[in-house]
Amino acid sequence: MSAYEELMAFQRETEALSQVAGRLGWDQETMMPEGATPQRAEEHGAMANVLHARRIDPRVGELLAEAEAADEVAAANLRHIRRDFDRTTKVPAALAAELARTTSLAHRVWAQARADEDVAAFLPMLEKVVALRKEEAAAVAGNADPYDALLDDYEPGATGASLAAMFDALRPRLVALRGAILDRPAPAALSGEFDEAGQLAISELLAQAFGYRVANGRIDKAVHPFSSGSGLDVRITTRTSLTDPFNCFYSTIHEVGHAAYEQGIDQAHLLTPLGRGVSMGVHESQSRIYENQLGRSQAFTGWLYGQMRDRFGEFGIPDADAFYATVNRVSDGFIRSG
Repeated sequence: MSAYEELMAFQRETEALSQVAGRLGWDQETMMPEGATPQRAEEHGAMANVLHARRIDPRVGELLAEAEAADEVAAANLRHIRRDFDRTTKVPAALAAELARTTSLAHRVWAQARADEDVAAFLPMLEKVVALRKEEAAAVAGNADPYDALLDDYEPGATGASLAAMFDALRPRLVALRGAILDRPAPAALSGEFDEAGQLAISELLAQAFGYRVANGRIDKAVHPFSSGSGLDVRITTRTSLTDPFNCFYSTIHEVGHAAYEQGIDQAHLLTPLGRGVSMGVHESQSRIYENQLGRSQAFTGWLYGQMRDRFGEFGIPDADAFYATVNRVSDGFIRSG
């Protein structure tokens, strides 16, 4: 076995264990009993310890020094493994485990605080998470910018300055467009109630219409929708609101955008560094294209209008054109206009 082959065999096991760790997170947000939170936090910490130890294993460094790339795929794998090795070796194992434990505990506190509309209940845990992330950023950054060090984990090569410049360029026209829209009469909003069973039935139709392979995934409910996994096991979640079915429908479409991206990766790269999304920005571009460019198009909303009429009967929007306007209704709010 060549150095590259030995390294990739080791890496596949690491990638598989990482997927198991991700499944722990999926279970926590969907099916885990509420009382299991303290134990799950310890399980997350234990998995973080195992993964950290594998990623900084001295043999990985030795194999990286010995391995030769026979083609572009091998070169890309080596580049990603080396980047991960260099970054992870800067983070103390105890810090990695504590981050995993604390963020696991924080999720349950956040979910309860959200349900109670009690931000003060979450602030102490949030402060702890932020402090740990700052410690991680300092370890990774060294003399560089700590924010850029964390950003690089999500968007390799990006910096806070480059993102600020991009948003500064976009802001004037976007603000002007938002103002022009809000100055016009708003389309009618949905009113009434839409039963959960009907919403979830349409949600499943939407997922399949957008190409989600349900044989390799699941659709479950969560407090905040997310997509999890890669390769042959990619799961999504959605949520329901009795008076706002669009929350369910467009959450589903958005997460299917993420999931379809993962399901579309060449299976030859399964459980390798190339078997997952390139970056958060690329990932989000796929989900937003599905949600907004496709999901809010007039052709698609015409189909959705028919599905809603079939499932819920008359619901106060007279025709497909008016429904298209309702779907794309812009309103002002504390979080964002949308």
